[in-house]
Amino acid sequence: MKFLSLINKNIISMDIGAYEMKIVEGRETPKGIYISKCFSVSTPEGAYENGYIKDKELICYLLKEGMEHNKIKDRQTYITIKSSDIISREVILPNVSGEEIDGILKYQADEYLPRDCEDYIIQHKDIKVVEDEEGKKKNILMIAIPKEIVEQHLNLIKELNLRPAVLDYQSNSAVKAINFSDRANNVYNTRAGTIALIDTGFDSTNVTIVKNGIIQVSRIVEKGGRYVDNNMMNFLGIGREELNEKKETMGEIRDIDNEYSDDNRLKNIMKTSIESILEKIEEVFKYYTSRETGNKIDMIFIYGGYSQISGIENIFSNYYSIPSARINSLNKVFINEELNKYINCIGLIIRLSGEK
Repeated sequence: MKFLSLINKNIISMDIGAYEMKIVEGRETPKGIYISKCFSVSTPEGAYENGYIKDKELICYLLKEGMEHNKIKDRQTYITIKSSDIISREVILPNVSGEEIDGILKYQADEYLPRDCEDYIIQHKDIKVVEDEEGKKKNILMIAIPKEIVEQHLNLIKELNLRPAVLDYQSNSAVKAINFSDRANNVYNTRAGTIALIDTGFDSTNVTIVKNGIIQVSRIVEKGGRYVDNNMMNFLGIGREELNEKKETMGEIRDIDNEYSDDNRLKNIMKTSIESILEKIEEVFKYYTSRETGNKIDMIFIYGGYSQISGIENIFSNYYSIPSARINSLNKVFINEELNKYINCIGLIIRLSGEK
């Protein structure tokens, strides 16, 4: 979604979440994405919830402070968002042009939305052309973003004295980062087969299934790192500061022996909590695999918040019997900091031909 069309070598890319706000300054070139600066700022409790800005003044102050400290000079800004109030639906429509589909959705969107379609910004992405007894049809992914979310983020960028250029949703940003590259971790082909991208956020977990570079399914599981942390704090009777200290010294999550120790108790609670989230993710997987004969998931890529847990990829691969990897590098992304937490920002910088 473009606010205005500007050309500039360097872009400020923002990913605001309930746990932290991530800022990247970088540019897209034919050879790759070059990130010159990146940093994150902790989000105060309650200041940002489910994609909605609850305390604009506080968020604005913290972002300004972070940008000044990191000497961010550019002004053209892209921002990516995630909210369970963003509606994504797979819809079968006549096989017509993109502009005609926009017109059809304008009049039919109320069938798929919980509120009046006037409350949403509606866009779509083509999935594929299908054929039935009536002829060729177009299978599309309809994305409806509440106007309130769009307006809040647009106003925030203006309040920061920046120039808003693009607003995107996180699934699309992450898919572009993956598609732009050939390899993840110098080993895995990012364009082969069907891939599940799992963004392990603080309030929720974003599940995106991609086939041949095209989003097939995008869903939000309303459990994330906060759920895991709260379970551990409640079970052990400790506060967040003590929990963070314990997590820093905790070994790999799969290394659990029979010894009764705080470390093993912590790992067991963490593993059980993560598996509760995996059950919900599995519902999304089953939805996709049951839609059409031959649908399967070949690879799982994990990134974001609780993907930092040592050994989490083994929890995923053992649970689903699907090869799984935490994204540590992408061969066409050049960054001096940890790539894993900035994937949404990085993908946001990439603008595809014809993209809205």
